[in-house]
Amino acid sequence: MGLLSLFNKYKSSYYDSFKDLTIHSVIHTSSLYALWYCKDSCASLLTIPIVGLMNIRTFIIFHDCGHNSYTPSKQLNYIIGLILGIFVVTPFCWLYKHNHHHLTSGNIENDLNHYQNETIFHTLTEYKHMKGIQKKLYRIVRHPSVFFMINPFMFFIILERFNILLYKIISNHSYKQSFKLILFDTIFNNIGIVILLNYVIYYGLLYHCLISLIISFSLGFVLFHNQHTFNPSYVVTNEKWNKKDSGLKGSSFIQIPKYLKYFTSGIEYHHIHHMNSSIPGYNLQLLHEEVIQKSNEFNNITKLSINDCYHNLWLTLYDESNDKYISFNEADLKIKKES
Repeated sequence: MGLLSLFNKYKSSYYDSFKDLTIHSVIHTSSLYALWYCKDSCASLLTIPIVGLMNIRTFIIFHDCGHNSYTPSKQLNYIIGLILGIFVVTPFCWLYKHNHHHLTSGNIENDLNHYQNETIFHTLTEYKHMKGIQKKLYRIVRHPSVFFMINPFMFFIILERFNILLYKIISNHSYKQSFKLILFDTIFNNIGIVILLNYVIYYGLLYHCLISLIISFSLGFVLFHNQHTFNPSYVVTNEKWNKKDSGLKGSSFIQIPKYLKYFTSGIEYHHIHHMNSSIPGYNLQLLHEEVIQKSNEFNNITKLSINDCYHNLWLTLYDESNDKYISFNEADLKIKKES
């Protein structure tokens, strides 16, 4: 059985999606109840991170809805995505821009003028030509403690209130979705968040929920960074880029511990997701396991341990002369040797 047949075999179904959503809703509701019940005790040190982990899973379902992969119905995906977007404080229209990521990941000269890697903003050459103050600011912004803790919170809590709407106005050609649809997604999400916030404050959970969101956003950014930022890198020209290589060479397989797999909902099998985003997260592991049993297609994918993921957080620049991602320390040593 070829990959195309397997892709068709593991596409979403109403039964599997409703089963997954029902279980998820029960567990997430239970975790929120536990958060409220234990809000004034030391047990909140456990309930807060659990809610944070459940937020990650909620975001992944929301993300699958944006790819129209969670259920077989485009309309149902949109409705589920709209509602879940409130709980992860992200309007559904975020996913319109995210689809550009799938069309450009690893393509350094793509037609959409999109970053080929959304967490690596500069090449080594660009870094060399930065002025002193610009270089210092970039080093501060890209330090892991800032980039993976403060930046995600600011991005989703503040920028996503209007970010995609503004982007649509500035770059009208970039989205096939209408201005009215993006405006509706944005307004719906913001109103939903205000309503949710009132309940959160009423039940005395504001700080608990904010901390859980910080946890989920930070871990989510760490996951996203490691899905595409590793060596050997996959950075090619428009002529050489293709979707299959963007998955097999440009996307990682993160070795998530078994006790955390439920919370990541298969997103660690990112090599498959970038080959074919129509496969829902709840089927990615099943597809991966069948492929490795029947072929050698995945023999050369990049597997990242948790330790690898930690070290990759310091990769901040793309060294085009050596075709690899490097840290600021590596960049400084190379610049010093060349001078």
